Amino acid sequence: MKTSRLNSRIAVCVAVLTTTAVIRASADQPATAVRPEKSYTGTVESVDPQEHTLNAKSFVFDRKFNLGAVCTYTLLDNSSGTAGDLRPGEKVAINYRDVDGVLVADSIVQQPMCYEGMVQAIDPAAHTLTLHVHGIDKKFKIANDCGVVLRDEKSGTFADIQTGNHITVTYETPEGGPVARQIAQTSIEFTGTLTAIDLEEKTLKARALFASMKFNVADNCAIVINGKSDGQLSDLKPNDKLVFSYDEVNGVNVVSRIAPAEVQANSVATTPASAPMTGYLP
Repeated sequence: MKTSRLNSRIAVCVAVLTTTAVIRASADQPATAVRPEKSYTGTVESVDPQEHTLNAKSFVFDRKFNLGAVCTYTLLDNSSGTAGDLRPGEKVAINYRDVDGVLVADSIVQQPMCYEGMVQAIDPAAHTLTLHVHGIDKKFKIANDCGVVLRDEKSGTFADIQTGNHITVTYETPEGGPVARQIAQTSIEFTGTLTAIDLEEKTLKARALFASMKFNVADNCAIVINGKSDGQLSDLKPNDKLVFSYDEVNGVNVVSRIAPAEVQANSVATTPASAPMTGYLP
């Protein structure tokens, strides 16, 4: 009799402990398993902030993303943004989770697309810019709101961009073709009188009132003669007063453009600072 009662009590205790363990194990399990994050880099095809969706394409495949309620957006200047700050043609890096085929974006970071080269031609009236690098010309459309940044992050205008300048273009591809959104021109200018030319070594020396400079001539240096940028070093003469556009690289002055000082302002087509570029791109 006592043995029967003891066995009954043991069975009850085991049942209670088993039930408690099951309850605790269930409580420790999350409602849904956390999906690992994945990454995708591509170009925005379309974005709908109202429907919280974004379509992007890459070289391999296109993807449609649902924008999460707490999705974060980082713009090119590292500031925080919203889905409304994204536009077709921009390159973005997307961190997302794949939930049974539904792609949920957790963060989107704008990525710059840049092209560096020498200005072959710029036509503000036609809204085009052509860069030359390694024997290849690349033509850009210019957006109406395209900004110009000079050395030391100073704001500039299209009058500051001239043939022969070495520049960096940040661009997008809204309709497949490159559209310039920002132009950075970081060259330094020196105005002085030419004192020496070494055609074999491709070096020049010039002096101003309180300074003298030595320049190494870049292979694709634009030399402006009679308004055209196809001049030769042999066309330059001692005592010519010239404007040298150059970049200082570890103490070496590499000149990429040389023009007569008196025609500097008229060597290329320019747009007055107060004249906006209208009628081409939004």
